[in-house]
Amino acid sequence: MDIRQLRYLTLIDETRNLTRAAERLGLSQQALGQQIRKLEQELQVSLLVRHSRGIEPTEAGRILLGYAQTVLAQIDEATARLKALSGAVEGTIILGLTPTTSSMLAGPLVRKLAVDLPKLRLRITEEMSPVLMEWIAADRLQMALAYDVVNLSGLRWEPVLEEALFFVESAQRGKSNGGTITFAEVAAHSLLIPGQPDTVRRLLDETAAPLGITLNIPYELQSVAMLRDLVVQDIAATVMPFGAIRKEVEAGTLIAKRIVDPPVHRQLFIIHSDRRPLSPSEHAFKTFLLSLIREETTRWSDIWIPIPRRADAIERVHRRGAWKTRTGASG
Repeated sequence: MDIRQLRYLTLIDETRNLTRAAERLGLSQQALGQQIRKLEQELQVSLLVRHSRGIEPTEAGRILLGYAQTVLAQIDEATARLKALSGAVEGTIILGLTPTTSSMLAGPLVRKLAVDLPKLRLRITEEMSPVLMEWIAADRLQMALAYDVVNLSGLRWEPVLEEALFFVESAQRGKSNGGTITFAEVAAHSLLIPGQPDTVRRLLDETAAPLGITLNIPYELQSVAMLRDLVVQDIAATVMPFGAIRKEVEAGTLIAKRIVDPPVHRQLFIIHSDRRPLSPSEHAFKTFLLSLIREETTRWSDIWIPIPRRADAIERVHRRGAWKTRTGASG
């Protein structure tokens, strides 16, 4: 087993297509297949299985992919740090962030980048997830962090973490901040929620349906700012990612409780173009960014959660249909 084979296996898992993985790697499909068969022979297990939808990992493949992700991340981080010491990492990175991710990550990102990669300049663009995906595919951005991505042509994506959604109400009504609230208790409140196809609305509907729960949503608003203001005024409660209401919670005007039984999560992905390989500086920045996110995940352990099953996250992307409208963006 070598590092190259682990990278091959990881890319096949992401694309679920041997031909597309081979194209990205600049290899023939036959050569890539031979490398995987060689790895399977060495380990004496089957790692991949073909079916009508493409290729997916076996149980043994999922186990190895879990280890591969850790090993490759450590190697990439070591490489990036050594290149930074040599002064090889320089240039400008154009990064896209959603508003809620920016709220949580922009400060630590800028502070740490100045220390770890001082010759690298960063330009941050803030937009909703579908717009960031379109701009990556059109080469208007080099990299982005977006929620619930789709398998869009020109886009390469990797799952990063899961983010918990919170029940939010006015401090005028709430008796205590923090803690948890069950999904059934959330459904008992009048809610201000964006209409379909908003990601949060979709997740709430998908959670409620198998439980036989009907949500009480008398008001639908697409403007996050207006929705937040109306909740502060105690018109109704809402469900939001913590990054959208962090300032109001810290100021004491809103109260947030993590939803449990069952929890409601959305997934964050790092995305970049699949039309060309990353430059050394882009690769170093990507490694730096993922390392920073791991640190912040530890800090915000009630909000950001490591992906429990990476293969499941990848499978969901392959099943997900394309965004039909920008109004359904998740931020």
